[in-house]
Amino acid sequence: MLKKLILPILLVLGVNANAQESYFQDEWDYKGLIGLELGYMGAEVQRQYDPNTCINPNCDTRYTDSSSNVALGLKLGAEGRHYRAFIDARTWYDSDYESAFTAGLALQYLIRLNNNFNFFLGINGGLINSERDEYDPYYGLDAGINFDFNENLGLEVGARYSDVSISDSDDMRIDYFYQGYVSIIFKFTDGDY
Repeated sequence: MLKKLILPILLVLGVNANAQESYFQDEWDYKGLIGLELGYMGAEVQRQYDPNTCINPNCDTRYTDSSSNVALGLKLGAEGRHYRAFIDARTWYDSDYESAFTAGLALQYLIRLNNNFNFFLGINGGLINSERDEYDPYYGLDAGINFDFNENLGLEVGARYSDVSISDSDDMRIDYFYQGYVSIIFKFTDGDY
């Protein structure tokens, strides 16, 4: 009896999995991606004491402060069977340093469990700007999961950590930032354009 139930279920799953294989016909098929991102952004900031108002005897030293805020982002990219690449930008506001903006690239390796669900591991890098007029380089890692509702719409939940390279001579510097985020991903194939 159990074999009579399992065999039809396996056949249905096999046909369904086989039908979904057309998502990427070969290694060179890809989809264009547009993502809208909402996340929680945190940063560690180093500041120098203000010598005009400081009563601490260590006024010439730095102190560390943390901040966290809501961030909004946009990303454009492409997805193949095993890789995704994005150009991305995000911005967030903080009362201490007004606002910050990042623009960069991300490359992710996809671990596909099926055509509708995968894990990803990636690297990212780019430029960050806070209230100063200078852009400083950042680089880091990201990881998360993707779930596709259909061939044209997906949901991504992820996290990233990025280290910032800024000289110690600055009055204020962002040492690193981290983010947890959710993205809605719109996917397009050649026939969708």
